[in-house]
Amino acid sequence: MSSGLRAVLFDFDGVIVNSEPLHFLAFHDVLKAEHVELTEEEYYREMIGFDDTGAFRHIFQFHHQPLEPRVLLRLLTHKSEVMMELIRSRKHEALPGAAELIRSLWRDYPLAICSGALHEEIEVMLEGISLRDCFRTIVAAEDVTVGKPDPQGYLLSAHKLSEKMTRALKPGECLIVEDAPTVIRSVKSIGFPTLAVATTYPLEKLSDATYAVQTLNPSEVKKKIPSLKMMM
Repeated sequence: MSSGLRAVLFDFDGVIVNSEPLHFLAFHDVLKAEHVELTEEEYYREMIGFDDTGAFRHIFQFHHQPLEPRVLLRLLTHKSEVMMELIRSRKHEALPGAAELIRSLWRDYPLAICSGALHEEIEVMLEGISLRDCFRTIVAAEDVTVGKPDPQGYLLSAHKLSEKMTRALKPGECLIVEDAPTVIRSVKSIGFPTLAVATTYPLEKLSDATYAVQTLNPSEVKKKIPSLKMMM
């Protein structure tokens, strides 16, 4: 399967950058103002794999509370503001192996990011870890009508890369790098091969993925996918 790969599509939060703690703090502060107490354990158990819209809807449903559209809009705006403050005031670093893997791949494969985060958040953090130039395409929350775990964003990422390559990419030709089991199952169902990284969930929770690694260290990834082209 790996010999037919022509592109690599990365999730962002929890795959490239250790930004999930910042998202938790932002959600916690915003929800507290709405009298919804969010614990860290609950965040990682219930909210990983959603974009902000889906996460708010899910957590209100989980707490058996109604969520009106106008309230959702206010929450999304507030969360974005808090998140950007956290990004600008706190250090964020690439996760172990992520920068090295990306730099080892980008000359041989067109790379894209598909994330439930907002464009501004992704751009600022990518610039902060000096990886922005490695990605030809970024698909963020604003670009899709249905967020993760729905595969729409990854299909759009493949389409945008296809336009730049002037060659249509099929799902089976695009390796998806993810940390969320719900997203892995969703994209697998339409033919994408997946590389799961155990940054957020343990390996035993990632058994649906085509391949799974503890970190994105290039040597570890190469052992799992020997035919993947890399500049080591």
